[in-house]
Amino acid sequence: MQDFQFNFNVSSFNEIFPFYILIDKNLQIVSLGKSLQKIIPSLTENSLFTQVFSVERPHITSFSLENFKDTIETLVVLKSTLDTTISLRGQINRHNEHYLFIGTPWFKSMENVIEKKLTLHDFAIFDPLLDLLHVLKNQEINNHELKELLDTVNSQRKKLKKDKEELNKISLVASANKNGVVFTDPMGKIFWCNQSYLDLTGYALEEIIGKTPIQIGKCDLSTPEELQKMVTAFFKGEFFDVEGYHAHKYGNPFWAKIKGQPVYNEEKKLVQYFAIVENHDDEKEKEEQLSVLSSIAEKNINSVIICNKDGLIEWVNDSFVEMSGFNKTELIGKKPGHLLQGPESDPETIRYLANQIQKGLPFSCEIINYTKNKKKYWVRIQGQALHNKNGEIIKFFAIEEDITLEKEFNQQLIESENRLTSLIENLQSGILLEDENRKIQIVNKKFCTMFGIHVEPELMKGVDCTLAAEESKHFFKSPDQFLERIDVILKDKKNIISEEIELIDGRIFERSFLPIYKEGKYAGHLWSYDDVTLQKRYKESLEAERQKYSSIIANMNMGLLEVDNNDVVLFANQSFCEMSGYSLLDLLGNKASDLVMSEEGKNIIENKNTIRTKGVSDSYEITSKTKTGEIKHWLISGAPNYNLNGEITGSIGIHLDITQQKNLELQKEQLLKKLEKQNEQLNQYAQVVSHDLKSPLRSIHSLITWIKEDNAKEFTEQTSQYLSMIESKVEKMDHLIQGILTYSKVDTEEVTEEKISIQEVVENCINIIHIPENIKVHIQNTLPVIHADKFRMQQLFQNIISNAVNYIDKPEGVVTIDCKEKTNSYVFSIADNGPGIAKENQEKIFKIFQSFTNNQQSTGIGLSIVKRIVDNYGGKIWLESELKIGTTFFIKLPKN
Repeated sequence: MQDFQFNFNVSSFNEIFPFYILIDKNLQIVSLGKSLQKIIPSLTENSLFTQVFSVERPHITSFSLENFKDTIETLVVLKSTLDTTISLRGQINRHNEHYLFIGTPWFKSMENVIEKKLTLHDFAIFDPLLDLLHVLKNQEINNHELKELLDTVNSQRKKLKKDKEELNKISLVASANKNGVVFTDPMGKIFWCNQSYLDLTGYALEEIIGKTPIQIGKCDLSTPEELQKMVTAFFKGEFFDVEGYHAHKYGNPFWAKIKGQPVYNEEKKLVQYFAIVENHDDEKEKEEQLSVLSSIAEKNINSVIICNKDGLIEWVNDSFVEMSGFNKTELIGKKPGHLLQGPESDPETIRYLANQIQKGLPFSCEIINYTKNKKKYWVRIQGQALHNKNGEIIKFFAIEEDITLEKEFNQQLIESENRLTSLIENLQSGILLEDENRKIQIVNKKFCTMFGIHVEPELMKGVDCTLAAEESKHFFKSPDQFLERIDVILKDKKNIISEEIELIDGRIFERSFLPIYKEGKYAGHLWSYDDVTLQKRYKESLEAERQKYSSIIANMNMGLLEVDNNDVVLFANQSFCEMSGYSLLDLLGNKASDLVMSEEGKNIIENKNTIRTKGVSDSYEITSKTKTGEIKHWLISGAPNYNLNGEITGSIGIHLDITQQKNLELQKEQLLKKLEKQNEQLNQYAQVVSHDLKSPLRSIHSLITWIKEDNAKEFTEQTSQYLSMIESKVEKMDHLIQGILTYSKVDTEEVTEEKISIQEVVENCINIIHIPENIKVHIQNTLPVIHADKFRMQQLFQNIISNAVNYIDKPEGVVTIDCKEKTNSYVFSIADNGPGIAKENQEKIFKIFQSFTNNQQSTGIGLSIVKRIVDNYGGKIWLESELKIGTTFFIKLPKN
């Protein structure tokens, strides 16, 4: 015979033996079937076989490496220690240096299969369970034959009674029967049984004789319904046929099929019962398996179809009816292809199916079918032929799965992959996609830019990233650590999100790693790099600012209070606590106005909280009370507080304790009133003094004039000079008194604010002032119109221009008047070419009675008046001067 070698991969081996277990020489599980993993999810590879399974048959008390050989090449029943509801039947054989278990689960009911969520796809198509239908059919035939045998026995009961020889023959037949046979009297007590019954029950003959079948057969697993059915039929003298668990002397009950037949005499009186007890353990198991498979097929979400050997449909499940749109009447007796295939069904696939079916070979394919309404859909078909014991094809069995959505999804997936590729290429993150062997599949331009790779991304496909990483490690601050970390990440194959790595040039990247799996199998991974240097620096700066402002808030002298829309305190800084006298615990959760405000203050706060809800910010003064009852004056600057959604959640107030300022204001008001009174008295005094001083001066001046006129010829020249000096001093004294009077009135007289032309004021001053012929006064540019008091401006410019003219010591004097317009002010300048003012006297010159010239007309008051007027307008006056060159006075007046 020719020797063939079969090679399987794990996937194809799973299709044939979905419940296999491959065990190494140390009894460690190397591999296991997909369906076995499904019913025992906690069972994993590398588990120790002896720890996850116990051996029920052959019976091994302590399962170990030493007695494992007793299970080889014999029927074994394994029980899972991980799930004690799971038992496996099969055989363990040597496979090279391993051991291979091939078997199937041993389920006792349909509920077990449903509970484990098994479908028809989880069993091998040729699983022996599929043959249970044939077995049950044969069993039905045997049962029929048995009934005929019982009928024959009943028909011969008269003969048995009369003819002992015939009875002995029948007894001999019963004794030789492989099934258990018992005879009871009318009271149900056993008076004879064959050896097969003793073997089935484990009892000796003397333990059975005299007892009823119920006493011998009843066990914990017996159902009351079946027992009652048998008892009722017995006492009625009727035939019975029951199934159920039958006791065994040593505690292992078996599934029994019991048929009982009453035996009557000629007077139709019940004289005995004849019963046959069959062990149906194997049949029961097959029946349950068949029931499970039938239920799986019927309830399978996929379509199931069975055809006869000629390819005509014999049976379909409800899923097939729903998917195709045809009812069962329209389907039975038809060929599937004639009903379901259409214009877009692939001819090559149709020929493949026909060829496989003709040869009786398994088939698996995908094809477009059409519903009754001609709506096309994709199906995945898997099927095979079913053979009888002689190897002849009797039926075809197939499962059809609607994969229309899967096909659409795959198409969408292809389109999504194309869009994703385009997106990746244009992302602002550096993207690197590697396959399971670390070969580049996709890399974008940003990645190349970040790492200084001067190659087009398309040309990098297929490059080995192991070598590329080695070549790129010099970019990083810790090159060896960079490579080691990559190895760890690839080994763990776990998601990594935004892991920071620092480059040698100071840049900071965030690296992310995403493993990729296809159908549960590792297929590569995706690297993502983002340059977060700016964000990192910004974040650090932001944190530093946050710390700074947190410290400022905590330590600032002003109290900060945060409340919600109901005025309930959410936060207060230390300064507020000190201002109010309350601790933070006293404040939190309480209404601020209830704690620190008077009744009047509460009304103000309520009104302010109302306008805060409209987004209004403002400042206001309020009277408060501390915890000790002390009255304080606060200046509050309040603003609405917003959440991230822009909703107003309350308000924040900055509180400044102005109690001291308020007290100072009261003192100031009192001082101002006092000062006002004193000024009024001073003005009155100045008027009196001025009048009282000027009156004698005028008299003296008049007397001197009269004396000079009356005695002009009698006085010597020296006497005339003395009189002239007295006259000059009197005039100077008069100017001085007038200057003091003017100086005192600068701040007290009412002023009239109006639009005035400084050009006109200055021209008027030039006309009034006596200007010698050797001095020229000119205005360089047109002077502006401003809001001011005309008399005050006249005083200001007349004093300045007079000073400039009076002190010029040059043969040709020049006074220049000009103005420069600024954003908020005008700056006037009056320049002369006089003697100049020494540096040390420039600050003193604006003080009253300060004169640094020998000019007899100088009183030292003019510039003091000028400075006082400028100060009253909120302006500024200063000078620039150089000895023997000249002086320039600057006057800055605000526009408003």
